[in-house]
Amino acid sequence: YVRLAADPDDINQVRVDTGQADALIGCDLVFSTSPKASGTYAKGQTRGAVNLAVMPTGDFTLNPDANLKPEERLAALTAIFGDKDTHSVDANRAAEKLLGDSVFANVLLLGFAWQQGLVPVSLAALMRASELNGVTIDKNKQAFTWGRILFAFPDAAFAYDAKSITRIPETTESLI
Repeated sequence: YVRLAADPDDINQVRVDTGQADALIGCDLVFSTSPKASGTYAKGQTRGAVNLAVMPTGDFTLNPDANLKPEERLAALTAIFGDKDTHSVDANRAAEKLLGDSVFANVLLLGFAWQQGLVPVSLAALMRASELNGVTIDKNKQAFTWGRILFAFPDAAFAYDAKSITRIPETTESLI
């Protein structure tokens, strides 16, 4: 859970109350549909950006043939958020294709969510946070930018060959 406010005094608890989430940035489809997470969502209030990649859970060690039913999970989220407020991307597959490593999937999904207005933080602040983090700065910025592009152009990830891309444009407009 991440809570954001213009003034730190406006944040007075760690968890998000029942039905109070404004946005889901669902990096893990299984957890995103868990009762614990789902309890924070509310029809007409919560909007979602969801990673379609299915990540194995601890249950896979007991039942390697378990079907996590990603279509049903996405349908459950869509039933809560509505068609116009539920957006999804296979962030793992896109990160692997575009950046050579699925480790960038969560940052890609953050860019995807930011582009649809789910993250009330400026682009400059997010880019500066990436710099302050100090880990694979350029790749993280590229992942974020690709997430933005994929929200506007969902098939863009698979129209490009990552090995042939030498520089990611700084803005969506310059890419177009």
